[in-house]
Amino acid sequence: MRIAILGAGALGCYYGAKLATAGEEVAFILRSAYEPVQEKGLQVESVAGNVHLPAPEIYRTTRECGPVDLVIVCWKTISNHLLAEHLPPLLHEGTRIITLQNGMGNAESLSAYVAPERIHIGLCFVCCMMDTPGYIRHLEGGDIQFAPYVNTPEGVTRAEQYAEMFRRAGINTLAFAEAEKILWCKLSWNIPFNGLCLAHGGISVRQLFQMPGEGERARHIMNEVCEVAAKRGFPLPLDIVHAQMERTSKMGDFIPSSAVDYLRGRPVEYDAIWGITLERAHEAGVSVPYWEQLCKDIQARLHPTA
Repeated sequence: MRIAILGAGALGCYYGAKLATAGEEVAFILRSAYEPVQEKGLQVESVAGNVHLPAPEIYRTTRECGPVDLVIVCWKTISNHLLAEHLPPLLHEGTRIITLQNGMGNAESLSAYVAPERIHIGLCFVCCMMDTPGYIRHLEGGDIQFAPYVNTPEGVTRAEQYAEMFRRAGINTLAFAEAEKILWCKLSWNIPFNGLCLAHGGISVRQLFQMPGEGERARHIMNEVCEVAAKRGFPLPLDIVHAQMERTSKMGDFIPSSAVDYLRGRPVEYDAIWGITLERAHEAGVSVPYWEQLCKDIQARLHPTA
């Protein structure tokens, strides 16, 4: 099976490198990292063991790459408007897609190009950064949960196959039937911690926990997210809040992705992570005052003169 990584940033390069090392045929669609990777290969410094691909299959454009059997979409949701230009050259009549993107609404965007039954959602729980083009630092985590966008027996079987493919690459994975449930699972972390680190100007997790009351504020937001998920029919594990707080308290100097984007002057994935999801909360009729205040704080940070 030929695989293309669309959006080969830190996350895409990390998982793509792991798959390639396990023997999968992986093509990376690169932008700014193309020349460094062409010269030095793709390097991953990882807590799970370093990886170096001296001559990975790389392309500047999807047209140069051509059709593949599986597209793994890893770029930021703010790039989804580019799907019409970049996705079709990767498709043949049987191409399937996995989206590893943050937030909600991504599978819906992809369904304009392939049948919904050929789309799967993967939720990554990983800390990795690309400070230097072509050089990825994997700091923590890496687990993925897979689910079909359309819950069918065939879709669940396919999710299990994807999970097994990533397991062979050394990634802990689980397959589920309900995509929205795993979306809320990751959002229970992303909404509070990505959001608070962004709202405070692009700080690290360590800095956030050093601020009086902010750890408890994150816990309140997380509880609200879990309440919304339950109200929508997707109750999350009872210990998820405690587990997320414990895991996050050990992340040290990790800066979440949206905070990094803010620091580097790049667009932030506000709609997918906070905007659409807050609409879901209001639709469910759940009171979410901490979450609503966080959204106001993020908007004030992103649009200080508005």
